[in-house]
Amino acid sequence: MNSRSLFAIPAVLLLSVSGCLVTKSTYDIKAQETDSLRSALASLNREKAKLTEENADLSKQVADGKANEAALSAQVKEMDDSMKRLGEGLSGSRGTYDKGRITRGQFIDELLEGERATGRRMQELSARAEGCEKELARMRDETSILSGRVERIQEEDREASLMKNERLARVGADLAEVSPEIGVTPVGPSLRIVVPEKLLVGDQGAKLTKTGAAIVSKISGVLSELPSASLLIITEGKVSAETVRSAASSNGQIQGERVQSRVREKGRGAEFLLVVR
Repeated sequence: MNSRSLFAIPAVLLLSVSGCLVTKSTYDIKAQETDSLRSALASLNREKAKLTEENADLSKQVADGKANEAALSAQVKEMDDSMKRLGEGLSGSRGTYDKGRITRGQFIDELLEGERATGRRMQELSARAEGCEKELARMRDETSILSGRVERIQEEDREASLMKNERLARVGADLAEVSPEIGVTPVGPSLRIVVPEKLLVGDQGAKLTKTGAAIVSKISGVLSELPSASLLIITEGKVSAETVRSAASSNGQIQGERVQSRVREKGRGAEFLLVVR
């Protein structure tokens, strides 16, 4: 092995290690972006699961009300059958008298006692039937109220979803009018907006350009109109990320964690992830 080969080996190893470091740095940044997206989507899934659980609970209450209504109807039918059997018993007593098996006086006494017992029984059944009818009416009212609540919730969900979709479509069209260089892509219930960073901030990244101010104004307008919306801003530099985040919070008068910013590697421009729950 000559001396030239000996000098070449360390150089190759140095380049290999440097490449690994760059790749790992890019991988970490990608992993952070992926975690942010997963967190936003997880929040959406939790909200959806909550609404689904509430609808399922109301649907179960409606089903229980219908089952109770059927049970009360069965009780009323049973009372009607009992009254019919009592009437048949009286007819049997009259048949016994016609055949001469008992005296006239005995038959009259038994008949009167049977009629009195029937009267008491009919009063009891009538009272129970009246109570059942009231309970049945109450259950019907509750079932109607619960059904109405389910329908209202479902209608509100449909209207809210329609309004969100229309608002996202409108902001996409508005941004296209600001600059043809802006890319807008729907991602489920969210919107991914890609903007060349030169359109947003100046060379130092500390001040929005006129076009950048228009872009941020239209995006933050969605935050003002939809309280469930949040915004993730990803730029190439820390200064420009804070500049855009501050402007978005100010224009939309948004507080708390609804507007966040991240910094990533250079060369990919700025991105806005507008998440609507």
